[in-house]
Amino acid sequence: MADIEEITDIEELKVRLRETKEELDILLNNMPGGVMTYDADTGRILYVNEGLLTIFGCNEEQFRKHFMDSFSLFVMKEDRKKTKDFIETQTQFFDYVELSYRSMGLAEDVRWFEHRATLRTTAEGQRVFFCVLTDVSNQKAIQAEIQNVTEQLYIETERFKLIEEAIDNVEYDYDVETDNLSVSKKDANGVRHWKNIEHALAGGQALRLIHETDLDVVKSVLGSAMKSPGKGVVEYRMAEDGEAYLWYRLNYASFEGKNERIIRIVGSAKDITVEKLEQERLRTEAERDGMTGLLNKTAMQLYCAAHLSKSDFNDCHALFMIDTDNFKSVNDTLGHGIGDDTIRFVADNIRNVFRDTDLVGRMGGDEFMVLMSHTTLEIAKDRARKLNDKIRSEVKGDDASVHISCSIGIAFFAKDGEDYDTLFRAADDALYVAKESGKDCYRIYGEVEK
Repeated sequence: MADIEEITDIEELKVRLRETKEELDILLNNMPGGVMTYDADTGRILYVNEGLLTIFGCNEEQFRKHFMDSFSLFVMKEDRKKTKDFIETQTQFFDYVELSYRSMGLAEDVRWFEHRATLRTTAEGQRVFFCVLTDVSNQKAIQAEIQNVTEQLYIETERFKLIEEAIDNVEYDYDVETDNLSVSKKDANGVRHWKNIEHALAGGQALRLIHETDLDVVKSVLGSAMKSPGKGVVEYRMAEDGEAYLWYRLNYASFEGKNERIIRIVGSAKDITVEKLEQERLRTEAERDGMTGLLNKTAMQLYCAAHLSKSDFNDCHALFMIDTDNFKSVNDTLGHGIGDDTIRFVADNIRNVFRDTDLVGRMGGDEFMVLMSHTTLEIAKDRARKLNDKIRSEVKGDDASVHISCSIGIAFFAKDGEDYDTLFRAADDALYVAKESGKDCYRIYGEVEK
C-alpha cells in the first residue's frame, strides 16, 4: 500500500513539474523582447526563446546557423571588442551586466539591443549568462533624429548670431537712478526713433507688454542685473499696440557708478519669432507621430517619466494602455488605406475623450497610451467607458465590414507604481486581462472582476 502511495506522489510531482515547465515556456515565449543563455567562458549559445527568433524573423535552426551558436558572432563586428571589454570589466565586481550593442540579422538588417544579463554558476560548475534582450532599434533611430534636429537647431542659432548685426534690433537704455527707459526702434522706412518712458519699472510701463508667462523670468533677470554689473541674455515675448506677441532675444549689460551701485542697463533686443517657430516645428517633427499627430513612443515615454518623477507620492495619475480590437482584420480585409483611416479615427476619439492637459501618445501600430494627471478612480473609469463607446463601430469597405472596439488597461500612480517602467508594466498587465476578458472593455490593475 505504501509503495502505491509513493508511486502516486511521484506521478503527481511529474505532472506538476510538466505543468510548471509549460507555464515557464509560455512566459519566456511571450515576454517582450527575447531571452538567451550562453556559456560565459566559451561564448556558446545554449538557449534562445521564441521572442528572440521572432525579432529576427527566423526559426532556431536558421538562427544558430547564422550566428554559429556564438554570442561573440551575435554581436556586430564593430561592437564586439567594446562589448567584450565591458562585460569582462563588470563581471570582475558584479554578477549583473547591462549594456547596448548592435546585431546584424539574417537579412543583413542591423538591430540595436539593450542587453541585461545575470551570471550564474550551475551545479556542474558551468558559468552561464542569462540574458534578456530588448530590441531598441526604433528608439535609437528616434534618438539619432532628435540629435540631428538638435544639431540643426545649433547651426540655425549660430547662423542667426552671425547675421544679428544686419537685423533691425530694438535698443534699450535704462537709467536706474531716474527710472527712465529710452527705447530705439526703426520705422518702416528704416529711420530709427527714440522714445522715453518715465517711471518705467516703478510704474510698470516697461513690463506691461511682456507675456505673462515670461514676466517672472524677465523680472528675475532685471533683478540680477541691478544687483551687480555683468552681461546676460534673456528671451521673452512682447506685444505692442494690441498686436500679436513676438519673441525677442535681449542681450544686455549693466554698469555701476562710483558708489558701486548699478546706474545703467543697456541692451539690444532682436526679433527671433521666425527662429522660435522653426525650433518649434523641428521639435514637433521629432516628437510627433506622423499619422495621428499624437506624441510618438519615445516622446511619450520621456514625458511620462519626467512627469511622474516630479509628482508627489499623494498625487493620483492614471496610465491607460489602449489596444484597438480586430485591427489586423481591418488591414487584411479592407486594406491598409482604410487601416490608416481607422488608426486616425481611434486617435481622434482618444484625443476628444481626454483633456487637453493629458499626455496622449501612439506607442506603435494600433496601440495607444494616455497619462491622465490628477484624477480619481471614478473619473478614470468614466473616461474608459466613454472611449469604449466611442470606438465601438463598424469599419466599412466596398464589399465588407469589420467590427472594431478597444481594450483598455489602467494602472494608478503611486498605488501601482512610483516610476514609469513599473506603472507601464501594471497598465500593460491590465490590458492583457481586458483582452482575455473578451475585448471591448477596460480593466483596472489589481481589481478582480465579479
